[in-house]
Amino acid sequence: MDWQHENGNRGIDVEVLRRNFREIDFSLIGILLVIAVYSCVALLAATFGKSGGDVPAHIVTKQVIFEVLGIGVMIVTAAFDYRSLRKVHWWIYGISIFLLIVVFGFHATAGAHSWIPIGSQGLQPSEFAKLGLILSLAAYMADIDESEFPDYSLKRSVPIFVLFLVPFLLVLKEPALGQALVMFAIVITMYVVFAQRSHFLLATSSLLVVICVISVIAAGFSQQTADWLVQQQDFLDSHHIMHGYQLDRIISWLDPNYKPLGAGFNVHHAFLAVGSGQVFGEGLFNGAQTRGGWVPNQWTDYIFTAIAEEFGFVGSATLILLFLMLIYRLVKISSTSQDAFGTYVIIGVVGMFAFQVFENVGMNLYMSPSTGITLPFISYGGSSLIANYMAVGLALSVSLRKKKLRFA
Repeated sequence: MDWQHENGNRGIDVEVLRRNFREIDFSLIGILLVIAVYSCVALLAATFGKSGGDVPAHIVTKQVIFEVLGIGVMIVTAAFDYRSLRKVHWWIYGISIFLLIVVFGFHATAGAHSWIPIGSQGLQPSEFAKLGLILSLAAYMADIDESEFPDYSLKRSVPIFVLFLVPFLLVLKEPALGQALVMFAIVITMYVVFAQRSHFLLATSSLLVVICVISVIAAGFSQQTADWLVQQQDFLDSHHIMHGYQLDRIISWLDPNYKPLGAGFNVHHAFLAVGSGQVFGEGLFNGAQTRGGWVPNQWTDYIFTAIAEEFGFVGSATLILLFLMLIYRLVKISSTSQDAFGTYVIIGVVGMFAFQVFENVGMNLYMSPSTGITLPFISYGGSSLIANYMAVGLALSVSLRKKKLRFA
């Protein structure tokens, strides 16, 4: 593939924004603004009438502030020439790894070393480590694509998985299985595009097929699989293959009657909340499961249940449609990139968003195990929201510097 390069200053370029104002993808920004409104309304519904306990104080106000900060970060990132990041990607990757190590020096929150406390708030390095991983993978893959004799052999693929394994294992150690799985989705998505010219695409596709087949078989024989996992629970936990709570989440997904007042409590009431919404929902502040506080962590992992219960199938389907439109716009931008680096960056962002939406909505609908993955742009959280807006800002930076047709 031939990629055109432009010379000029790199970095924040307000002139590029002014000159290419009409090139800004306003439909993408409009989609994000509608999703932001969805987020604030859903958080208001999920926390209405609740105070104290695990519910953060002034949660909606904080989310609005995070939204404004996120949009500001997105604009600054869009103005910044994404090509400059290619030169410093090792620094970005190194800083993200350093922060993933630093978290172990602080006390665990909810059983995980995932946060660096900053005043009354906290920084979650794993959210930004995903972007560091995307940038480093994109730079390496682009270097191979743009070399005089591109080499897609196994030898050249090994560094890709080394780059992935370091943050993946650190995040898994926290433990934050959900974030680790998102990183896995990122590298697989980018590698499928990268390896399309080699036989390793077949190997990658085969791995995905095997995972899907195993999942389908496990779901088809859910009771038998759940019984077998219960028998193997002590072995898997004692040998540190899987933590007990992680096994409980898988078993409760396979067997709805497993520990209904324990490990299965969350998914059971989430399923009830989604079903209660029916077609048009029970109305804002009228959801029995939501108002009663029966769904734990409804402002983070299970926020989709608040939307489904109070706005029904219509409201939740509209949100999913918005996410599909967001993914479509990002893919559209990737096809106009002037270089391989920009294309790979956006493909990584697409993989990140698509997997998070699929897994979060899936676990709320009892279609997949609970993994602690939040819903992008919807769930409460400053680090995740700002990192997500930064990711979209990178895509907008690519779109502002997209390739143009030149005639001799």
